Amino acid sequence: MSGIYQAGQFEVQFAQLISSSGQTVGIEYAIVNLTLFEGISKPILSGEVLVSDSVNLSSMFPLIGQEYLKLKIATAGDSDNSRIIDFTENALYVNTISARKDVGNGVQAYLISFSSREHRVNERVRVNRSLTGSSTDIVRQVLQNHLGTKKRLFLEPSADNRKFLSANKRPFELIEDMTNLAISKKHNEPCYLFFETYRGFHFRSLASLYAQPSKQEFLEIRAGTRNKKGAIDIESDFSAIIGFEIVRAQDPNLSNRLGTYASTLYTHDIVSKSYQKHIYDYISNFEKEMHIEKTNSRFQGDGKEDFPIVSDVIITDDGKNISSFPARTFVQPTSGSGVSNNMVDEFNQNTYSSNSPEKWIQRRNSQLHQLKTGYTVRIGVKGSTHVQAGDVVDINLPYTASTTTTENEKFDKIYNGKFLVSKIRHDFDNTNAEHTMMIEGVKDSLNRELPSSTNPEPIQEGDQEIIDTLY
Repeated sequence: MSGIYQAGQFEVQFAQLISSSGQTVGIEYAIVNLTLFEGISKPILSGEVLVSDSVNLSSMFPLIGQEYLKLKIATAGDSDNSRIIDFTENALYVNTISARKDVGNGVQAYLISFSSREHRVNERVRVNRSLTGSSTDIVRQVLQNHLGTKKRLFLEPSADNRKFLSANKRPFELIEDMTNLAISKKHNEPCYLFFETYRGFHFRSLASLYAQPSKQEFLEIRAGTRNKKGAIDIESDFSAIIGFEIVRAQDPNLSNRLGTYASTLYTHDIVSKSYQKHIYDYISNFEKEMHIEKTNSRFQGDGKEDFPIVSDVIITDDGKNISSFPARTFVQPTSGSGVSNNMVDEFNQNTYSSNSPEKWIQRRNSQLHQLKTGYTVRIGVKGSTHVQAGDVVDINLPYTASTTTTENEKFDKIYNGKFLVSKIRHDFDNTNAEHTMMIEGVKDSLNRELPSSTNPEPIQEGDQEIIDTLY
């Protein structure tokens, strides 16, 4: 680490392949490029490494896609362990060897794709048993007992108590069931996610992620800025946006169809033989939910408000807005009012909670689709392992126009403020000795209110003309 003093520098300290026969070989100096992928929608970490091979390792070793890869990379920053990617104790699993070609002078190049060991275990293990406890307890049991992981677990306690029968499910499928059902113990948040970063596995709610301090601010500044002493300001270099792309803005038609803005839920109680109807309205429920700007401000003491990602403009003559049209319908069975009447202890007390779909299904559907179809930006920056998938960052894109406004805007009105890191691609380029990142950030609230009015949809007035077409 002593030789790493500029943003984007890195050092591959250890890279070793372990063959199916137990042989080992170091490939530190054979690596041309190494890429790591993290994402809040992925249960495992994955990547690929481009190798330049002058000893025909792929044939002599041989490489068959059943190897392990031990890896340790140090990146720029201070000397604490958070700046080191270390897979020497929890080895990665090689999946495929592809794109093999002769590049001349007795050298060949090929791509080794790899993923977490748990990915391979998940494919060969099935869970056939009943599990009891909270959703978080069940996830912990699956990770420890069925996937056999020793990695760090970041688990947010859930409020439920279940008896869940798993019938021939893969471990990750069972965990996905728990992410759908879990409601947080502290704030009754239903939007749980399960994903892996190089720090470990995370089973946490969106609110838990939003409450974290912002890890980094990214904005368009000149790279290579020097401080008062004349030295390159490393922190400024880490903050500098090299390039950016607006990946996605709101798509009202798609969001409406997915039930993001409004939905209907019918619950059928199999005990009382009755049903109930529940209407979800995004704009009306916004203040009751935990979104990124206000939640982060609340837990970091900033005292800021946030606002919906769509306008509440009135679009019909009878006063309806975009959240007044439930376009998606859910139908779910339940048993009892929040508890299972079939499971009682010796004191005739209910021991297990029911699935209570009215508490989670519509709200979870809305908030997750806000992230999937909402405001999304992708930025290129100097590499740092300080920022990971699931972190909160500040991204402030420049206000781009040929003229100035009376407000003298510095940043874009929409794409500024707090963003959740939904994806990260780390690129370690050994040829140019540079570590860069592509960060994808999403947000489900704004730090300023969108304009609104009473503005019914313009429809042609007068009689409609109908023309018969004959042939």
